[in-house]
Amino acid sequence: MNKLILASLALILFASCNSSKEPYDKKAALENGMRGKVKFLQESEHFSSITDKMVEYKIPALSLAVINQGKIEWADIYQNANFHDQQNLDNSTIFQAASLSKPVTFLAALRMHSSGKIDLDKNIQDYLRDFVLPQGNQTVENPVTFRNLFSHTSGITPGGYQGYSRNVSMPSDFDILMGNEGVNTAAIEVITPPNKMLAYSGGGYTLAELALQDIFNDKFLNIMKKWILEPAEMTHSEFTQPLPASDSIRVAKGYTYSGEVVEGGWRNHPEQAAAGLWSNATDMARFMIEIYNAYQGKNSIFSQTDIESILNDERDGHVYGFIVDRSDDDISITHYGGNAGYRTGMTISLSSGKGLVYLTNSDNGGALGNELLLSASQIFNWHHFKQTEVQRTHVKSEVLNGLAGSYKWNNQIDLTISYDENKDQISLFFPNGDEYKLVPIVSENLDFIHPNTGVQISFSMKDNIQSFILYGQNAIKL
Repeated sequence: MNKLILASLALILFASCNSSKEPYDKKAALENGMRGKVKFLQESEHFSSITDKMVEYKIPALSLAVINQGKIEWADIYQNANFHDQQNLDNSTIFQAASLSKPVTFLAALRMHSSGKIDLDKNIQDYLRDFVLPQGNQTVENPVTFRNLFSHTSGITPGGYQGYSRNVSMPSDFDILMGNEGVNTAAIEVITPPNKMLAYSGGGYTLAELALQDIFNDKFLNIMKKWILEPAEMTHSEFTQPLPASDSIRVAKGYTYSGEVVEGGWRNHPEQAAAGLWSNATDMARFMIEIYNAYQGKNSIFSQTDIESILNDERDGHVYGFIVDRSDDDISITHYGGNAGYRTGMTISLSSGKGLVYLTNSDNGGALGNELLLSASQIFNWHHFKQTEVQRTHVKSEVLNGLAGSYKWNNQIDLTISYDENKDQISLFFPNGDEYKLVPIVSENLDFIHPNTGVQISFSMKDNIQSFILYGQNAIKL
């Protein structure tokens, strides 16, 4: 008897022991009701299954958990049969959580702050034993602190991490912060005054990681195990980098955009606080539920006061890395992650306790994740992740070709627009390699939209279409 039949029999048996079939009906609805972010007016809407989407996007595996009323309603793992070299996975399998590591680290530090072990608002230099933060735009009156490190407002160099091949030695936190030989990122600098602006900074989290190790005189993985992983009962999660050989069998190996396995199966991330957590959807759902319970004043490892206080620190729609959505009387928080070979995401409504967590082992996983969030919103009646309705239009090929080139976005980040003459379509490329294939839409300007995510860019007609607006920020052609 094959595994699919066994799994089906197990599901039937489990369902027969429960008085309500609704969770399983909705599970089937999500599994077969996948839709895109954008609904094109006057066009029929098409639905797909999760497994079909995994084939389309070349995604080997998906760890998925759905949260309802502050509880895990169901969790499952899905595999793409086209990947014959992939091992059999189960609910103990771990994925790289990527930047989901950051809120886990921050919430652990929040518990430390509440316990009086650290002060989030104290000058970070007071906690550092050997490393001296180079003088930049910080001052005695306006120092770099744990709080602005975790909220991405420290002024430290923006950017993320690429990880390191498993066949090379990992650099230390000190080496990474200094940009020493063998490190693939630049040394950190305080390039703007702390608290002046929001700028995503992995380096800021590595500085916090070093400070916590200096405070507790212990390895980061042990600190996180004590302060967050064990209290939240995240039994299959760890910040161990690199993983010991005995744990390698538990790993869902990462895959590239083309569907090839990442060299060595995955890359190591010595920058544990920023990108080094191993986990799965069930454990990350438990983490999100703890935040929800605290917000609701229920039993939690966090206090209601602490969660309310950090929500009051919202800036440009963000709270300590979480994207905040306030719709009607509902408030939700969402976070995404991306390492080489992995894409992840998690969301929960702090009002209703509805949410979802996904972890994929593919560079293409963000596309699937976006559709999971949107489809779940429709099926489970969320207030956030709603479809965008637009009307498709046509743009001449010579105009599309003229848009191709390199752009500097927000005076910081390099973006690329490419033109595919075979498909007569342009694509937007982000620094991490994510490709957004764009469709022209009816508008007052020259606007395009990404059907999967709803991301829109608008080219300016005033400067001979040499710039576009993305997320309210200008991108200028180089």
